[in-house]
Amino acid sequence: MRLATFDFTPFEIKFSFHRLINAMHQFIDDPEKNEMKKTYFKDLLDRVSQVPSLLEPIIEPKILHDNAVLINELLEILFPIALTDNEIKAVGMPFQNLMFNHSRRFKKIIEESGGNYNIEIRDFNQHQYYIACCCIIMNHYFKASFDLTRPLFIDLPDERGIIHHYRVLYNADFVEVVPKENAVMLSKEDIELLEDNFDNFELWVEKFPQHSWQLNGFGIINLVDVTIENALSLLKENFLKSELQCVPIGDIIEPLFSSIFKVPNLQIGFTPLVPDIIVQKETNEMMAMSSFLLDDEEGTIVLSKKAYNTIVNKQGYYSISDVDLAVLNDEDAQMCLNLQAKGVKSCLFSPVVISSGVEGVLEIISSEKRVLNSVNAQKLNALMPIISETFERVKSDMQNYVEAIIQREFTTIHPSVYWKFIEEARRNYIESVVDKDSFINPISFKNVYPLYGEIDIKGSGALRNEAILSDLREQLQKLIAIFNNCALVGNALILERHILKLEAYLRQLEANFISGLEQRIQTYVTNEIHTYLMKEEHLFCKNSLEEYFTYIDRQLGIYYRYRKIYDTQVGKMNKSFSDLLDYRQEAAQKVFPHYYERFKTDGVEHNLYIGSSICPTMSFDFTYLHNLRLWQLQVMSELMCVHYRNNIQDALTMDVTVLILVYDSSLGIQFRMDEKRFDIDGSYNTRYEIIKKRLDKACIKGSTERIVQPKKITIAFASNYHLEEYLGYIEFGQKIGLLDSHLEQFLIEDMQSVSGLIGIRIGVNLDYDVEDLDYDTLMHRYLKSQYL
Repeated sequence: MRLATFDFTPFEIKFSFHRLINAMHQFIDDPEKNEMKKTYFKDLLDRVSQVPSLLEPIIEPKILHDNAVLINELLEILFPIALTDNEIKAVGMPFQNLMFNHSRRFKKIIEESGGNYNIEIRDFNQHQYYIACCCIIMNHYFKASFDLTRPLFIDLPDERGIIHHYRVLYNADFVEVVPKENAVMLSKEDIELLEDNFDNFELWVEKFPQHSWQLNGFGIINLVDVTIENALSLLKENFLKSELQCVPIGDIIEPLFSSIFKVPNLQIGFTPLVPDIIVQKETNEMMAMSSFLLDDEEGTIVLSKKAYNTIVNKQGYYSISDVDLAVLNDEDAQMCLNLQAKGVKSCLFSPVVISSGVEGVLEIISSEKRVLNSVNAQKLNALMPIISETFERVKSDMQNYVEAIIQREFTTIHPSVYWKFIEEARRNYIESVVDKDSFINPISFKNVYPLYGEIDIKGSGALRNEAILSDLREQLQKLIAIFNNCALVGNALILERHILKLEAYLRQLEANFISGLEQRIQTYVTNEIHTYLMKEEHLFCKNSLEEYFTYIDRQLGIYYRYRKIYDTQVGKMNKSFSDLLDYRQEAAQKVFPHYYERFKTDGVEHNLYIGSSICPTMSFDFTYLHNLRLWQLQVMSELMCVHYRNNIQDALTMDVTVLILVYDSSLGIQFRMDEKRFDIDGSYNTRYEIIKKRLDKACIKGSTERIVQPKKITIAFASNYHLEEYLGYIEFGQKIGLLDSHLEQFLIEDMQSVSGLIGIRIGVNLDYDVEDLDYDTLMHRYLKSQYL
């Protein structure tokens, strides 16, 4: 066995026993020392003097090997025979790779670990090694006071594969440091410079060139078994990591528990004490820990009354040293049969106690009898507080993470207005301390300018109905074929009735797909046909049944083939629209913070509100509103371009339309506590909401043509006040090639409670390279195009 080291070193190493020999001579010359021991030392030194190579610095390891017996006797003063079975000790130079004169316990450890490999000091690299050597030189030769104290550890397996952790201690009393010709003599300033530049490796090499100092003598290496202490430290270190909820806990603690209990291949399980089977399963999956107490078939916890009382009520440890024997005990029989079926031979169970009570049961499992018992269960006293605290933190972190997901995905508290909610929550908390009847004030923003836009699937209702019709048609045809292929069709009246009814429904579908027909067919098929097929499945072709039921959605209970294609494609489109819209919002928010929300339907709608009340810390200017309007026009054009490029290979051809509403005045918005979303504040602003809800179905005045058309952007104005502004934006879009040259302008038909709307429509260049769109300098480019 060799201690792994590094070739790059400031030292030239030479073993030497001269300091030990000098100490022995001083002992002999001391008149107060024991005469019998003096005589022994004189005889030993006489024999050493007959081997001149032992009196000189030793470079060749062969000299040490050839004189091992004499050297062992020389070192007996430092290696007492009475302690050789207890101490883990050897001779070697600090951080060097040669060791000899091992104590018997050290030799045993080497033999058990395989013996022939390099030991690596944990977390110790070339940089640290070189500077440690330099500090030894400065402390020994230049009388500096660099503190080298830091724990060094090595990890070695025993014959059973259990990893033991040892702390490495060096005794350098018999070492001396001697400068060579190329050694650099350091000044006080040099030492202070090094003191402040640990990371400057080149500086250290400059002051301590390689092999510029000679290290004479020998060191004594001691290993101290700190397996339990180190495992506890590693347990704490791993469990303190902030990302622990993303790391399977089971993978961390199994090898540590094996080291602590000195039992190889321990398995760690966990059983949450919650009635929800889904929660149990999710908890075990997240922690990469199986549950040995769960019945795999029924999903119930198999825990005897005695064990439950000990673990849950008394919050104590429960041990079974021999599961095979414990099966004969009536109290634990059922629990042990379950454990026995999983290969468990001995086990420990401990409650995981958090602030809310017993969270679950930690299971320590071995496939060997009697290696786990009530005695070594006491080691859990040091382990369980760490594990319980970790479970508490992971549960809290998971709850916070889930709440963050809900906040991000399911609520509308946008970062631009979050400050207002924090402000009101703080005010309410402070007031509630002195006034229990305090209430939450409405969260509202006055005088904000709205922007609304939507990208929608053209004819989405017709496409969905066609998918429903295709599913129903194919479902009925498959069921008719299954019944017709039944061997008993000619003799079974019930089969004939089902066939006739299915054919009648199929004719109705082809003739007229009326409202309510889908539900009648679905009810009949689910309640009668499926029930019959499952009861009499032996009458029908197995392959036909399996193929049919592959298209039945288990959650919805419907034939879900063409609708699944439609829903999947709409879902992909909406995600693509939402992701791009959210991403582009980041650039727009940097110009001036504003409120942003979006909704997924058969497409994506968005609302934007901008004004000084949303960001009172910045001075609002209408240039920011103009920038946002131009941003919206450009992003909606980009969404259309992206859609038609990505939709080419999809199963259904889907056209999309884009609609933008430009309102002619500011308004107020307020957070509706019951709906958890912002809405228009005040009845005088309801006209804006009415226009939004009815506009996409509107036609051009005097015609039946819808104002929204595929591959075009429609912009509707509540008045002609902003028309010229948008014509400038369109001209800019045409200059950069994003919009085509054909512009339409029209009046929009009067709708209920809404009249006087104006519209323009412009085509989008679908071949435009949207990667060239620059949102960070959008307004600068636009202004230059207008004034230069």
